Amino acid sequence: MCKVQAMDEAEEVLQQMFDTGILPNITTYNSLIHGYYSSGQCEQVAHIFKKMSRNGVQPDIATYTIQMDYLCKSRRFAGARTIFDSMAGKDQKPNVTSYSILLHAYAMEQSVHDMHCLIELMVENGIAPNHSVYNILIVAYAKGKMFDEVMHIFTKMRQQGLNPNAASYGTVINLLCSIGRMDDAMLQFNQMITEELAPDIIVFNTLISGFCSCGKWEKVHELLAEMLNRGIYPDNVFFNTIMDHLCKNGRVMESQDLADLMIHMGLKPDMHTYNTLMGGYFFIGKMDEVRKLLDHMVSIGMEPDVVTYNTLIDGYFKNGMIDDALAIFSEMLDKKVKPCVITYNTVLHGLFHTGRTVAANELYLRMIDSGICVDIVTYNIILSGLCRNNCVDEALRMFQNLCSTNYQLEIRTYNIMISALLKVGRKEEATGLLDGISAKGFVLDAVTYRLMIQSF
Repeated sequence: MCKVQAMDEAEEVLQQMFDTGILPNITTYNSLIHGYYSSGQCEQVAHIFKKMSRNGVQPDIATYTIQMDYLCKSRRFAGARTIFDSMAGKDQKPNVTSYSILLHAYAMEQSVHDMHCLIELMVENGIAPNHSVYNILIVAYAKGKMFDEVMHIFTKMRQQGLNPNAASYGTVINLLCSIGRMDDAMLQFNQMITEELAPDIIVFNTLISGFCSCGKWEKVHELLAEMLNRGIYPDNVFFNTIMDHLCKNGRVMESQDLADLMIHMGLKPDMHTYNTLMGGYFFIGKMDEVRKLLDHMVSIGMEPDVVTYNTLIDGYFKNGMIDDALAIFSEMLDKKVKPCVITYNTVLHGLFHTGRTVAANELYLRMIDSGICVDIVTYNIILSGLCRNNCVDEALRMFQNLCSTNYQLEIRTYNIMISALLKVGRKEEATGLLDGISAKGFVLDAVTYRLMIQSF
């Protein structure tokens, strides 16, 4: 009952035990404490401790561990440490689970010093770290991109007669892929195979995504084939991730082949699949294929969502088909699909880029009226668009208004205005903005330095 958080029924059973003269033991009380914590009724735990005290039942190691786990999950780490430290005075020596809970808390905080101290205390007290403890350390170091420390943990594990398990290898492979060390990632993968540990879909996904990112497509195909040979069948998320990488690199036909493989394996391409493929075909300029995909999608009952419309609008604008992009935007509104800030930003950029300043200004006002939260990207698009279309004074007024309202600008916003002012010969105003950048605490980028040189 406690496991399913049916605490009222659990209390009834407890009362029946008392009524029939059966005194609950510590296991019963621990179940109740865990149940109350799990169900969010932590105030009831104090009553359980009072009942325990009245009946002469003392907390055991499991009791304290349950408390520590609850406090750590609530991010009350100091309270968990207080309970941990108090255990020794109550003749309850912390066990490996107690240490693991506290270690995980320190890992969440990336408190490396506290982690080291706790491990030293653990060893001093004669408790050998297990796979769980080492995996906590590996994950923590991996999050901090501390590869040397991770490999040191691997060495220590082996010295203690513990071989890294599949979870350990998965974390290390993910770390190596994230920092582009694909050759090292494959060495760990091969070592994993040598030790007869079976890589799962997450490991394959990590490796394949990593090789996609660095353009090593032969390795992508090789790993995909090995994955299938091992009887590991990808899901939609896996296929969509790889297809996204392929499409962004112009390898759309390979992405289409994966979509066909999905269907062959009994998977149904979802909205993300179609959106990805349409984006890919836009990238290589195959408009007919985009239309075929869209028509097929609608024919099987999948209505375009906001991402679909964003993909279509962006694709048409980038391929110079302005009227088609605006027609899709109108269709989106007619079909009551609510545009997001990305939609408006894409259309604003397209309008300004083609010199339709009045239409862009009208769209900006409509965006405000619709309640869309305008972001800095929007303002940068508008300021850049106005300046591009010889409306520098209008852009400057908007910029000054943003400054007066303490809107959080970025260095790119200043660069847009300084560049525009220099182009129209308003050097003094541009220099004034340059002087104000440092006062605002911005870190100058390469564009800003180039503009500073131009201003001399």
